[in-house]
Amino acid sequence: MFLGSILGHITIGFVPGAKDQTQAMLFGRLAIEIATWSLTIPGLALLVVTGLFMTLYGKLGFGRRRWLTAHQMIGVLIILNAAFVLVPAGVSLLDVAAEMIRGGGSMETFNAIKNREAMFGAANLVLALVTIFLATLKPAFGRSRN
Repeated sequence: MFLGSILGHITIGFVPGAKDQTQAMLFGRLAIEIATWSLTIPGLALLVVTGLFMTLYGKLGFGRRRWLTAHQMIGVLIILNAAFVLVPAGVSLLDVAAEMIRGGGSMETFNAIKNREAMFGAANLVLALVTIFLATLKPAFGRSRN
């Protein structure tokens, strides 16, 4: 859900007019807002719940395996980035796009927020791929894999 919504978020920017026509920009931001609240946030919540369950009730726990601890800490970074940077940026972009439809707002403000969202979104994507790498390969990080 999380990675799928990111793909949709990226591809909506390729819709004709999404970068320079206010109606297309607003439509894109509405689609992204729907995907965020119906896929990304529930996907992150599911990851948190299952991760906490496995940590608290599983045999590996927190701090027992370095790869798992790194995986969990990166997960926390992803959640913090999403909660404090990406979601607020998405709300701001939707607000600015709606304001531009009404004749206010500015393309410069929209692009500044969009660039910040793109930078922090790319960081979250890289972090998500690193967590997948860690969970798949379970590197020892100087400790045995037992």
